[in-house]
Amino acid sequence: MADWDDVRFVLALARNGSIRKASLTLGVNHTTVSRRISSLEKRLSAKLFEKTPSGYKLTASGDIISSAAEQMETLLISSEKRIEGADTLLVGEVHIHIPDIFEQWVNAKLASLLKDNPRLSLHITTSLNIADLARREADVALRFSKFPPEDMVGRKICTPPVAVYAGIEFEYDPSKSLSDYTWVRWPKLFLNTPPEQAVEKMAGKLTQAVYSNSYYSHTELIRNGAGIGLLSPWFADIDPKLKRISPDIKEGTMDLWILTHPDLRGVRRGKAVTDALREIFEERDYTNPS
Repeated sequence: MADWDDVRFVLALARNGSIRKASLTLGVNHTTVSRRISSLEKRLSAKLFEKTPSGYKLTASGDIISSAAEQMETLLISSEKRIEGADTLLVGEVHIHIPDIFEQWVNAKLASLLKDNPRLSLHITTSLNIADLARREADVALRFSKFPPEDMVGRKICTPPVAVYAGIEFEYDPSKSLSDYTWVRWPKLFLNTPPEQAVEKMAGKLTQAVYSNSYYSHTELIRNGAGIGLLSPWFADIDPKLKRISPDIKEGTMDLWILTHPDLRGVRRGKAVTDALREIFEERDYTNPS
């Protein structure tokens, strides 16, 4: 029996009535049309067309094949449209890992994405612990890093500034050394990161300190007078319970990257999530593509 590659020649000739017009429609040489029709007629042992002064006309057998071809064409077009429609829907799960400093921004943005895509499921983890994307602990991650993993798809989006802050009622004397104060610091696991290296220089190694692995904990501790510490001006400058006691500490900054597992490249739900995360910083004009 004929397949679609055969019957499309029948359909083209039936619609156009001439070999030349059919060949133009199909984008092939006119001899190809004649040869494919003749080959199909021989295989079916039936005459499909009659040549008349007004052009090629379908025989009864040809009409059967042409009708089948139209049904096949309709089915193919319908399938293509359904596939295109399916590609516009965000369906499935995406595991996202973010630092807690951006939790409020990210959750607000992703909530909007979820409202528009009821079949999308998001699993959000907020932590500074590094998710292993290679082991699929996350599909998409916001990560502070100087050098992101080479086997991940990544894009640097910004470099959040940092400065030293104290609680609004904290008794800070600018004439004293910063090493005279208690510091709110990151655990020793983060000792080699730029923020902690900067604190090491300012605070000295013998100062009293309180350690926490959460940005929100740092903020609360500093607000309530536990000590001084590095916070981001993006958040701290608008906090009425905090006061800045230093200019920006450039050596304490880290680049923020959006990282995606390579398997999610080209997958619509993954792109939608990464686009949403990127837009968070573009909307605030915090992107730094350099």
